[in-house]
Amino acid sequence: MRALVINVLSSFLVCLFCQNLKAQQVNNHFVDGEIYVKLKANRLNANQVFANDQVDFLSEIPALHRTILNKGKQIMDAKRPFFSAKDKGLRRVLKLKVDDGQDILDLIESLKDDPTIEYAEPVYKRSIIGHTTATAPSDPSYVNQWFLDRVRAEDAWAANAGGGTVVVAVVDNAIDTNHVDLKGNLLPGFDVADNDLDPNPPNANFSHGTHVSGIVSAVTNNAIGIASAANNKIKVLPIKATYDISSYRSIDEGYEGIEKAIEQGVDIISLSWGGEGYSQTEQDVINHAYEQGILVLAAAGNESNDILQYPASYDHVVSVAALDDDDQLSSFSSYGNAVDISAPGRGILSTIPFNTYANFNGTSMATPLVASCAGYLLSCFPTLSPDSLEYVLKSTSDDISAANPSKDGQVGAGCVNLYRAVACRNTNLFSVNPIVSPSNFFCQGDTVQLSVAELGSESFEWISEDVVLGNEATFAATQVGAYVLKRTDGDCVLESDPIYLVRNQTQSAPPSVLDTSLAYCQPQLLSLMANVPACAGYGPQTFSYTGPTVGFDGFSQSNEYPSLEVSGIGGLIDSVSVSITWEKKDGGDYNSCGVASGGGKPFNDEISFKLISPEGLEILLLEESTYASGASSSGVVTTIFTAHGTSIPDDSDPVSGIFRAAGDLSVLENRISQGTWTLVALDAYYLDPLCVSGFSLTVKSKEPINAPEVQWYSDITMNEVIGSGNSLALSALEVGAHAYYATVRCEGLCESAPAKATVSVRPVPDLFAFSRSTVNLTAGQVYEIMHAQSVDYSVTDNLYTVFGINAGGQAFSYQVSDQAPLVSPISLCASDDFLLFGLHCNGTITWSSGETGPAIQMMNVSEPVAIAATCNQTWDCTPLSDIGFEFTAPSAAIVIGGEVLSHSQQGYYGDGIESTQIIQESSHIDYRAPSSILLKPGFQTESSTVFQANIGECP
Repeated sequence: MRALVINVLSSFLVCLFCQNLKAQQVNNHFVDGEIYVKLKANRLNANQVFANDQVDFLSEIPALHRTILNKGKQIMDAKRPFFSAKDKGLRRVLKLKVDDGQDILDLIESLKDDPTIEYAEPVYKRSIIGHTTATAPSDPSYVNQWFLDRVRAEDAWAANAGGGTVVVAVVDNAIDTNHVDLKGNLLPGFDVADNDLDPNPPNANFSHGTHVSGIVSAVTNNAIGIASAANNKIKVLPIKATYDISSYRSIDEGYEGIEKAIEQGVDIISLSWGGEGYSQTEQDVINHAYEQGILVLAAAGNESNDILQYPASYDHVVSVAALDDDDQLSSFSSYGNAVDISAPGRGILSTIPFNTYANFNGTSMATPLVASCAGYLLSCFPTLSPDSLEYVLKSTSDDISAANPSKDGQVGAGCVNLYRAVACRNTNLFSVNPIVSPSNFFCQGDTVQLSVAELGSESFEWISEDVVLGNEATFAATQVGAYVLKRTDGDCVLESDPIYLVRNQTQSAPPSVLDTSLAYCQPQLLSLMANVPACAGYGPQTFSYTGPTVGFDGFSQSNEYPSLEVSGIGGLIDSVSVSITWEKKDGGDYNSCGVASGGGKPFNDEISFKLISPEGLEILLLEESTYASGASSSGVVTTIFTAHGTSIPDDSDPVSGIFRAAGDLSVLENRISQGTWTLVALDAYYLDPLCVSGFSLTVKSKEPINAPEVQWYSDITMNEVIGSGNSLALSALEVGAHAYYATVRCEGLCESAPAKATVSVRPVPDLFAFSRSTVNLTAGQVYEIMHAQSVDYSVTDNLYTVFGINAGGQAFSYQVSDQAPLVSPISLCASDDFLLFGLHCNGTITWSSGETGPAIQMMNVSEPVAIAATCNQTWDCTPLSDIGFEFTAPSAAIVIGGEVLSHSQQGYYGDGIESTQIIQESSHIDYRAPSSILLKPGFQTESSTVFQANIGECP
């Protein structure tokens, strides 16, 4: 069943149609001189019920009559073909017959100017879908009906015996009501063409309808002739729609026949006829059937191409293609995206006038076979709606893609299988559908749970790209793609619609964190803080089509439909607005968008727009016949469609502005936005092109309800969460550098890139040294510092100050140097004197040299030496001892760790260097070795640092 009507003709047919459409000749696509005219609602009493179908055009439609006279034509007949319809709109449709069929489309365009007319259009010719006759068996019987075995009819009868009787209307050229193998399953019929109650054929050439009726419901198990898939559960309502004096191939009053079937309250209508060309009147009749709960099936056509045939391609019609006995598409069968399902259609044995049988080929035969299956299914399950009937038949059809590799997606859901339809409905597998949690829009590393409730003993297969990934009722998916759930319960094999999982690629903004340095055991508890930015990335954001102007004219177009890609916006949709920049011109064709308008009527009423989302949802933006034809082109306008704008006034001229979409844009809420969006434009008639030069989409995602989530990790791989929330409490950290990573995740967005916070835990005592050549201290000041009770330092404007409490209990403070102190190891390229400090000890420091105090002097250091210090204090954690400080020779390999203070200037020289050092900002550090320098994981430099690593010797 097609929700999108797109008619694409070959270039030859387009050219031929252009010549005929407004070329002062009778068009062979149309019934000569006949026109459908629909009067506006305010022209008649909307509830009026007419006594008959006749129209007194002189008194009832005088203005319309004058217009026709002014065009040099006479009304020969005027009828209300649907005068007794329950649908109020159909009651307003007139069918006019004029004496001269030439220039009929010019007349129609003139009628559109009448303000009392909603639309006017030609009446298309419809004919039975052609069939060919095969050699009839000498003794027709059930064993010759291979197609019933193919759809597994007998198995279906055994699985479920069926219940009440279903009524299927066969609207066709004629039906032999006296056929011995039919009359037991026939209801009294109608002839809507000749307006009587006799649907019988005038001669044996009118065999098509009888053949179709036999496929639908030939009397089964009566020891005569043939059987039908319906197994006597269907009564056929025969409706003759062809005049006795017409060609037996014509369907003259097909839609009047459909309306008669609606009036009679049938369950299913089977239509084995059609032709090219879209008609709004015909679509309205089909809509009326659908609204009354009737399933309509129609033959896809015997054209061996994908040109749309009607009624099969109308909304709310199941289009049926034909197959051979090997499941290959029959050579004669039409195909394409409009096809819904396929069925056997070659060598189909059935009834023909008078009390005989024949084999016919055609989609005309495949269609009643599906109708027969649908009727039997409805008999088994009488509460099924038309949509449910279609869904069950399509969902349980047999996959025939392997037999039709060149027709992928063009033969419908597959070959109808009545047994699987009945068996699956018996198992009630249709009562539950797969669910997706939490969403089909997910981030890298997330897991999406696909699951279905178990109903019994069925088995499961989760399939993606033809690979079975899981065999349980629940499957954890981590990859994007289309997933299908195949459930098997006995002979019931049911596949779900594809579930599309799409990658969300919009990240949250990362938090900001601060590096921290502290002394061991002081304090024992530390909290790292993450500063979380406001969540953003939800739009509104506008995405625009960047391709060429696309011209549309009479179902043809100059380029592909305009499309655009949406990316970089997170969350699920809150709202969507669509902007279209377009112009409807007078004169030219779909390649004439670069040419000025002809200045006459642009016929704006011919256009419509639809939007297709990345998931295939279709939303009607502008319905055909919304705008007035217009006296002249309105020029280029930009129409913005939203869910809550004002409606476009009926019969208005196009203007730029914001308007409510004809369909419901709110169905897009909580769906994904990322992917391809397509604008489908349609221009229903030729010679007045629609030119679409712009198309954009503004998307707003759902704003977060909850606060953003902060996660903490101890490793850059982020495999293990160690905390959540804006702060992370740490305790009992060992000496050294500790890296922690914080991320933010806003609702609807993916986790941010990690922000790294380094916690440097310095030993107690914390040792550092000043070269005496950089120290501005007297000998007395040095002595005071060495024997002080406690010592610390501070830095202001790059000036280092040592302060503390001296041995006498007095405070002191001395500016020591304009260079940062050195840290271990110190490379000796020459002899030097050093002042070595120990910090943060709440007791006495003892040195391995035998001295005590917070500082010692090391004079004339020229050879490698190591010294250690121990803090003698009361510890709240594991005590530290023998904290080392090294002076190394350039000939020795050195291993460097720890932290360089900010604004440091220090060089490291050795035979080889390995480093995990952390270099703070604004430092100038030089590594130099004659052989190798290895920077290992953990090594890092901060901003404004000058770091050099050179192969060389001590300077």
